[in-house]
Amino acid sequence: MKIFDFLKILFSFSLPWLSASSLANSDSQLPEVACRYEMKVTPHGKFKATSTKAWFFWRKPGMVQTQDADGHYGEIWQRTANGSIQYRKLYHVDKTAIEYMPADMPTNNMSFDWIKLSSMLDQQELHALKPVKKTRVLDRSAELRKGKVDNRDIEVLWLPDVSLPASIISKDKTGRAELRLIAIEPLSATHRKPVDIEEIANYRHIDAADFGDMENDPFVKKVMAFTEHHNH
Repeated sequence: MKIFDFLKILFSFSLPWLSASSLANSDSQLPEVACRYEMKVTPHGKFKATSTKAWFFWRKPGMVQTQDADGHYGEIWQRTANGSIQYRKLYHVDKTAIEYMPADMPTNNMSFDWIKLSSMLDQQELHALKPVKKTRVLDRSAELRKGKVDNRDIEVLWLPDVSLPASIISKDKTGRAELRLIAIEPLSATHRKPVDIEEIANYRHIDAADFGDMENDPFVKKVMAFTEHHNH
């Protein structure tokens, strides 16, 4: 499970991601950061195993990028001058990018809000949770908020100085899911850098609209087999 898939499950009550008010905002005042997050899912039931996955998250004006800890897979969102969002799935080992054009996103059940991408949560989602206390996490000021959403107990530890969550915990009758910030530093100081846009430009690029017609392509076969395996 990827970071933003995790967040969509937790906050399915929120307004549609694409809104005029959100597009009117800007991420230019948000600090450029490099983060390492860990996602842990613990299902109820003694025969169900806990799964843990680490991810990197990078943010700078006009760009949000994620990558798994192994560096095999990632995603990148780039905001264009007219406010539309270019989204790519990145398969680094194969040097291949699958591109989703803005016009094709409704067909693929996709819509993105730039402020939410940049901060993982929006103000509506935060305000739906009750402030509990102020504390410190990773030597930063933090605010603990709690609430109940769709029969799930939600707990968010928010870092206001960087507008990112230090942790998000969800608990319901099926189990517990947690996203936790392991490390954060300025993007300029990090040793683990996002993949350069210039390097991605040299990848093989596949339009997502053409993906279904390429079943004989070796890369497409591999991706489809991996997706089917994880859907079962």
